[in-house]
Amino acid sequence: MSFTHAELEKKLAELIESHHVPGAQLAVLDGDSIIEVAAGVLSLRTGSPVTTDALFLPGSIGKLYTATLVMMLAEEGLIDLDKPVRTYLPDFEVRDQHARDTVTVRDLLSHTSGFDGDVFLDTGRGDDALERYIKEIADLPQIASPGTIWSYSNSGFSVLGRLIEVVGDTVYETALRDRLLTPLGLQHSVVFPEDVIPHPNSVGHVPDPDDRESYVVSPVWGLFRSCGPMGASLVASAGDVIRFALLHLDGGVTADGTRLLAADRVAAAQEPQIRLVDDTVLGEAWGLGWILDHFGDVAVIGHDGNSLGQNAFMRVAPEQRFGFCLQTNVESALSMYRELAAWLFEGQLGVVPRQDPAPLPSRVVTDASRYVGTYRREGLAFEVDQAEDGSLTATIKASHAAAEMQDLPPMDDLPLAPVERDQSFLLKLPISDSDLLAVFFNPDDDSAAPTYLHFGGRAHKRVVV
Repeated sequence: MSFTHAELEKKLAELIESHHVPGAQLAVLDGDSIIEVAAGVLSLRTGSPVTTDALFLPGSIGKLYTATLVMMLAEEGLIDLDKPVRTYLPDFEVRDQHARDTVTVRDLLSHTSGFDGDVFLDTGRGDDALERYIKEIADLPQIASPGTIWSYSNSGFSVLGRLIEVVGDTVYETALRDRLLTPLGLQHSVVFPEDVIPHPNSVGHVPDPDDRESYVVSPVWGLFRSCGPMGASLVASAGDVIRFALLHLDGGVTADGTRLLAADRVAAAQEPQIRLVDDTVLGEAWGLGWILDHFGDVAVIGHDGNSLGQNAFMRVAPEQRFGFCLQTNVESALSMYRELAAWLFEGQLGVVPRQDPAPLPSRVVTDASRYVGTYRREGLAFEVDQAEDGSLTATIKASHAAAEMQDLPPMDDLPLAPVERDQSFLLKLPISDSDLLAVFFNPDDDSAAPTYLHFGGRAHKRVVV
């Protein structure tokens, strides 16, 4: 079946009401058609209605644009994905010298660099923002050897942004605009906050500190310029995000027939580079920039994005030319996304997204001491403890800049609910509207005590037992 504009509009309105989301935008791709609908308000402060041409912050969906720019330079022979980053950025430094010398461009694209990745730094508004950022992360610690495990790395994409600047003799935002947004004819996509002003645009919403059940407008709109290649530069409508995705569904050719990428390079970007352990949070594997998954027997690609009080999701089935982009103006809309994805894909293709493993009837954990300890990455630490009843709890301490801007609530003694999968638990954060899968693992020996905790797409290294 195909969805009508009225059906999609009605469903989106129902979803924002049931999930308490101020406003949302939805674009659905069906063959060669894109249907765009909107519901709710852009801001609880102004009450301005969401329109289909309004601009949201797609967040890390913008990493796909960065990855595409890298692949365009690779196609021109200016970058070899399998050469070390220092081939092109001789001043690139991280704390571990072996990692510094061996991390490849492919490692950065597939989040397998092994160095910590959520470093958000204000290095100014100038054209040297990325150059200064690279200097500031020279002491970034390593949590694993390059190419060994997957751990989502925002910092890695700012390194890629600087790579684009140096190899392409430009600045990142100019490359994004001139090499992608303009050739694709994206009328509702911009790269700087001041470019947003002529357009209707959404603001983020965060829980009211005095009433966590209510929302207030986020006091900060976007991240720093140095975070641009992570996805912070892109401001776009949901429809434009889908129009960008069509470049990768159409073998690298734009709507007017211009070729931006070779078909074999587009296909290679959708080939698995590494499998994920927490595979119900994002997907089952990662490509060159892309989340790779299956809904039933249907291959799906996409990406999610978080900004300050905004949350976006994009999934498309390339072979069936079906998919969607959902943009919302709350910081966590995972449960809304999951309900919408199931409704759309089951109605159109008879499949649904993969589900979390079912919780076990008891929270008592056999050999709970096996997991107790501190697991850490840059800017965030998990303290896993055993409760008196034999269950496990997690206390989370966030110290990175984005956490400070979000004014996060305490996250103490959160229950870890064991599920029907070894060494896996469901954990719900007070800032999230949905449980997320937490997986303990040891990449060297599955039977040994875990050396990492994977949660929210990030690996946290065990530092205290």
